[in-house]
Amino acid sequence: MSDPTHDISDLDLPGGLERKLRGYGLESLETLATWNAREVLSIPGVGKKALAAVEQAMSEHGFLLAEDPVMPYVCVRHAAPAWDTRLSSFMLCDECLNEFRPAFKDAAPPFDEVLFEGYCQNCNAEFKSIHMAQWFLCGTCERVARSIGRGIAAEAYVLNEFRRVMDGTGLSIEQVDRPVLRPFNAPDTGATIDFLLRRGTEVLAGVELKTGRNHLGGWAPVGAKIGQFQLDHGDCDAITAVAERERILVYLMHAQVIDRAAPPTTRFEPTGLWWIDPFSFSESYQSSRTRPRETKTAAYFSTEKFIPIDEFRNHFESGELEELRQRLLDEGPPALYPEE
Repeated sequence: MSDPTHDISDLDLPGGLERKLRGYGLESLETLATWNAREVLSIPGVGKKALAAVEQAMSEHGFLLAEDPVMPYVCVRHAAPAWDTRLSSFMLCDECLNEFRPAFKDAAPPFDEVLFEGYCQNCNAEFKSIHMAQWFLCGTCERVARSIGRGIAAEAYVLNEFRRVMDGTGLSIEQVDRPVLRPFNAPDTGATIDFLLRRGTEVLAGVELKTGRNHLGGWAPVGAKIGQFQLDHGDCDAITAVAERERILVYLMHAQVIDRAAPPTTRFEPTGLWWIDPFSFSESYQSSRTRPRETKTAAYFSTEKFIPIDEFRNHFESGELEELRQRLLDEGPPALYPEE
C-alpha cells in the first residue's frame, strides 16, 4: 500500500505563496519534490526568500526539492558553484599531486590514473610517472593552479642566472618564498618577497619575481614584447611593506617562461630575465585601472627601464646598488603608485 499524498497545505506556507504553487499544479509535496530550485524560482512572484521558506517547510516533513541536472558545478577550491566551473585536467607527478590536494580541501580527484612518463606541469621535472588528475575548478582557480608550475620554473631560472652572472662578486641569492598552490582565502601570512641578496650574512636587498610569456627587450628576443608592465596594487603594497619593515631595496624581476611541447606533456622553458630597481620602477608608473573580468586594481608601468640580468653585475660592482640603499635609508621606499 503506497503512502498517502501530502497536500501542499501541510507546509503551512503564506496563502499567496501556496496559491502560486497550486497555480502550477503543485498540489502535493510529492509533486513539489519533483521540481528543482531553478524551476520553483521560475514561477512568477517566487523569489529566493520564498524558495528558502518552501525548502525549510519541506525538510520539516522529510521532503527535498529535486537535484537540478543542469546546475553549475561546484569549484573544489572555493567550494561554491560557478557557471565557468569545468573538469580541469592536470599532468602531475606523485609529489605535486599530493601538494595540490590541500588546496582542494583534500578532495580526491574524480579521475586519477598514472598514464605515461613525461614532464610534470607543476615541478617541470622530466621522466616521471605522470598522473592525469582531474578536479572541478572555476576559471580563476584553474588559472591560479596552472600558474604555479610556471612560477617554479621561473624561480629555478632566477637562482641559476643570478649565480652565473654574479659568480665571484661575493653577492649571493637566497630563495625565501617558494610558489605553492594555497587554499582559497588562506590566512594572510603577511607581506613577503621571493629572494634575498646577501653579502656574507648581511642582507643588501630583496627581489620580487613576476613571470609571463612575453619579453622586455634585448638581443634576439623570443615572442612579443610587453607594452606595459602590470602589477596589482596588492603586490605593490607588499613590496613597499617589506622594504619599510626590513629597510632594504626590493628589486622587481621579470622572467619570461614559454611552453614547449613534450608530447604527451608540456615543459616550461625560461628564455629571459630582466630587473628594475624600485626608484626606477616608481618613475615608470603610468596609470592604474581595474583589469578586464577582474575586481583587482592594477598599476601599469612603462617597460623602458627594465634591464637584462647580465647587467646586474655592473650595477653591483659600480656602487649603484649601495647608492640606492643609502637613498632608501634617507628617503624611505618610493611609492609605486599614487595614493588616490
